[in-house]
Amino acid sequence: MDLEEKYAIALGVLSILLWAGGAVLAKAVAGAPPRVVRTVVPVIAILTLASFFVFVVVARHDVKG
Repeated sequence: MDLEEKYAIALGVLSILLWAGGAVLAKAVAGAPPRVVRTVVPVIAILTLASFFVFVVVARHDVKG
């Protein structure tokens, strides 16, 4: 298994972890007031995008050398 395949698998694992974390967060925020939801959801969305961005930057740097 080469390095690119390892990063592809790691990206799949990251996606599943984020999906599971989102499900847990949704359960936790389900009964919260709308003001809390409007605050938490954008912050989590930005953190999710940032995690994918950092993963891609690291992977590209490591694979290209």
